[in-house]
This record gives sequence, C-alpha cells and structure tokens, in this order.
Amino acid sequence: MRTKHVLILAIAGIIIAGCASGGIFAGRPDWFNSSQKTTDEIAIGAFAAVPYPLSDVRAGGFLERKNLSERLVRFSKANKVGYLYLMSFGKFVGYYVVKGKISSVQSQMTNDNQVWDAGSGEQGETVVNSIGDDGSWGPNEGGDQGIFFFTSNGVMVETTLDWLYSDQVLNIDVPNLLK
Repeated sequence: MRTKHVLILAIAGIIIAGCASGGIFAGRPDWFNSSQKTTDEIAIGAFAAVPYPLSDVRAGGFLERKNLSERLVRFSKANKVGYLYLMSFGKFVGYYVVKGKISSVQSQMTNDNQVWDAGSGEQGETVVNSIGDDGSWGPNEGGDQGIFFFTSNGVMVETTLDWLYSDQVLNIDVPNLLK
C-alpha cells in the first residue's frame, strides 16, 4: 500500500512540474510560479506524511454522503412537517410548523448566468447575468441570507432572522407564531 502512495505522489510531482514549466502557468510572473511550486511541494509532503485513508473511509461507510442522502430524502417529501424556531439578537422569539422544505430566497428555477459569444474580434466567451424567474435582474428580496417556507396551513413566510430547524418539536418555550 505504501508503494502505491509513493507512486501516486511521484506521478503528481511529474504532472505539477510539467504544468509549472509551461501549460497553465505559462506567462505568469516568476514570483507566482515560485509560490505555486512551494505550495505544490507542501501538498506533496502532506500527502506523503499522511496519506488519504480511503480504505478506512470506505470501511466507515462514507458517513457524510449518508447524511447528505438522508437530508435530501427527508426534504424531498412534500408533506414533511418540521419546526422552524426564529431568533432575534440571539433570543428565540417563536416558531412555525413548516410543511416541506426551507428554501433560500436566492434559489431560482432558471439559470442565473448565460454564456455569450464575445463576437468577432474578441476571444472567448463572456458570462452575463440572466433574467430572474420574476422577469427582472438583480438580487431577490431578502438579500443573500433570506429564507422562505410554507407553514402547515399554507401560509408563506419569508425572513432574514436567524433560525433553527428541527423535524421534531424542541423543548424551547416560545409561542407558535401562527396561533
């Protein structure tokens, strides 16, 4: 197994050396190439000192992937009931019974960027903002941190307050905000 790691590191070193002599680093200042070479040497040394424990991770069952899968499955149930507790200045102020998934106000159903041909005389392509789902350009209401959700009785709520979500009622003494 150790021989396999040494071989992988040797191949990585050859590839990195090839890139540094041209390729993706061509035309970059010497200080950049020197800094990149140092960074690459650190990475090679780190991988040699502590190789990636793939067999241990496989034996453990890739728990992060299992967690992500379970979360995706739970939130793919349209009738999923959960509890969203809102906070203001670090204090819980109330909760909502939520049906379905909590969503970001920055989510949209269409692509938020388009790639355009830069036209004759220009090289390459350029990325431009696309029109949003609502037919306008620019950020959604609520800023980058806003969320929205639907309560168990169909009310849409949007907020930028801090929040905590659970799929079970928590022992937090605050009122239901829809009662």
